Parts: sequence; C-alpha cells; structure tokens
Amino acid sequence: MNAYNILYVDDEKNNLVVFKNAFFRNYTIYTALSGKEGLEVLNKEEIHLVITDQKMTEMTGVEFLEAVVSIYPNTERMILTAYSDVDFIMRAVNKCGIFQYILKPWDSRALKIIIDNALSSYQLKKDNRNLINNLKEANLQLEQKVKERTVALDSKNKMLQKTNEIKDKLFTIISHDLRVPMASLNVLMEVMVQTQANISVDDFKKYSLKVRTYIQSVMNLLDNLLNWSLSQLGDDKIMIETLDIQRIISENIKLFEIAATEKSMTLSAPIITKPVAVLGDKNMSNLIVRNLLSNAIKFTPKGGKVSIDIKTDENHASISVKDTGVGISEAHLEKLFDQDYFSTNRGTAHEKGTGIGLKLCKEFTEKQNGTLKILTNQDSGSIFTFTIPLA
Repeated sequence: MNAYNILYVDDEKNNLVVFKNAFFRNYTIYTALSGKEGLEVLNKEEIHLVITDQKMTEMTGVEFLEAVVSIYPNTERMILTAYSDVDFIMRAVNKCGIFQYILKPWDSRALKIIIDNALSSYQLKKDNRNLINNLKEANLQLEQKVKERTVALDSKNKMLQKTNEIKDKLFTIISHDLRVPMASLNVLMEVMVQTQANISVDDFKKYSLKVRTYIQSVMNLLDNLLNWSLSQLGDDKIMIETLDIQRIISENIKLFEIAATEKSMTLSAPIITKPVAVLGDKNMSNLIVRNLLSNAIKFTPKGGKVSIDIKTDENHASISVKDTGVGISEAHLEKLFDQDYFSTNRGTAHEKGTGIGLKLCKEFTEKQNGTLKILTNQDSGSIFTFTIPLA
C-alpha cells in the first residue's frame, strides 16, 4: 500500500488518465473532473497532496485551492498553469500557499521529483506538528505535576504548621494545667511522708482521697490531651458497636463520687429498669460522659446537685447532664467550640480547665451521628444534652 494519497483535479478526462498511469505505482491516486468533485474526495479521503489545473470551467484552480486551504490547511497544494497565467500564479502563491506551480506541458520525471519534494515537505510539517503537540502535552503534564506537587507541598506545610500549633498548645497546657495537680500531689505526698508516724486514720483517709482526686484529674487531662491531639491530626479511629449507655454512665459516676463528696455535692444517675442499647464508639462515649460530668462538678459550688437523665425516642437516646452551677456567659458560650479558643476558667473550688474537653464532646458526638446541645443560665446552672443512635 502506497504511503501517500494524491488528488489530481482536471476537467479534461484524458489528462486524469495520463496522470494516473504515470504515478499510480508510486502513490495512491484520486482524480476529479471539477473543483466540486475534488472537495467531495477530500471529504471522504485523507489527501496529502492536491494538484489542480488552473483553467477549469466551473471553478478555477485558484478558486478550488482557496477552498481547500480554508478546510484542509495541512494538505500540500500545487497548480498546473501556462506561462501566460502569471497573475493566477501570484494569486495562488499569495492566497493558497502553494508548494510550487507546474508549467504545462509537464514531464513525468521532473514532476515526480517535484511531487516527492512536496510530500517530503508535507511529512516534515506533519512531524513538526506532532513534535509541537507532544511538547505541548509534555508541558501540560509537567504543569499538572508541578501543580500537584505544589498542592501536596502546600498541604504538607499546612499540616506541619498545624502540627506545630498543636505542639505549642500542648506545651502550654502541660506547662500550666498539668503542673498544678502534679505540684499539689507532690506537696500532699511530702506531707504524708513527713507525718506518717503520727498521722491518724481519718487524716490518712482524707489525704488518700485527695491523692486519688489529683491522680484522676491528671489522668483525665492526659486522656483529653491524647484524644484531642489525635483528633487534630486526623488519626483518631472510630469503632461503632452496640453499647449499654446506662452502664457507661454508671461507671463514670463511680469515677466522680469522691470528687462530688469533697464538694458535699449530690450526684445522681437515672433509674432505668432495662439497658439502653446504642450504636457508638465505647472510648468516645466514655470520654463524652466523663467530660460532661467533670465539668458539671467543677463548675458547681459546694452543696450543689449534678444529675444525669436518659430519654429515648424512635431513633436516638438523649443523655442530659444537669447541674446547679455557675452557668456559662453568653460571650463565652459563643466561643466555646471555636478551635482556636481555649478557656482557662477555674472551677468553683479553683479547679483548672483547658477548654479541650467540651470541644472533644462535640466532635465525638457528631462522629457518632449525634448532636450536642447546651441550655444554660448564668448563676443558675447548665444542661448539656447529647444524642446517640439507638441500636
């Protein structure tokens, strides 16, 4: 099969036969008796070189080539003409961008050389176009890779910046909030060591309860810091399973009985005859209940009350932690869940807070497909209610 296709247009049929006989062994030859027929051939076949006679009745060669160049600009073009057609030749050169004009009568050997040169020009231009297209594609791919690398680098920089911010916040919290209970614990242990020979049973019990309270405070703080760090870095994993929410509440109430006793506080749990099965993550649910209880006790004065209530509807269980504490101001409530705002309000017995606990409660509630709502009046107490889907 010949590599190149040539269209020869001439309104004299004998000329078409002569041209085809001269070159059919070297190229695939298509012929047309008019410019109109030539355009029809171009619509159907891939033509690499068009050769046309100038003097044709329906459409001149120049007019035909003007139509060709507007529709098929990559096809090489040549025109057959006589010496007297100088004006047409100039028009063909200027408007049609012909490769070469051929004077009549043509010699097959000379014309073969011209045709080969025209097809070489066609191939060179085609190779150049392919090269340019490949370069453009390579540039686009390179630009895309640069964009992707830039986005990835920007993401890593933001993650690094966020990690540094988390680190700074952790150091701040640890240096201020963790040192207080640890220092108090150290002082208390020093007193117990120095007075161990003369310490009474009642004093020993009192000191032991304080030690336990300080240790529990430190453990809660460390647990919150760990969960908050994992949450900020996106490394916290959630495992949904069937839980008995009443059991979780009971276990956490036992955890805070000593803290409530120290503040002469009433701490009550809901009375439910059968387990309330919910779908949630055990660690997250424990953290929510623990932090809500801890806050309620922390911000409720001596002699106050903290209670938990459970209600259910068709789809959810609603757990409410109610206290008779100091409540939350409107200004503080607006910033309570702001990720960049950390409250350091002290409790009614000067307990230290970090502002992390409630943020975790909200985040972990939403991760378990629930909601967290706050109803509060300053100086008269608060009600924190979170929902969790029923099993």
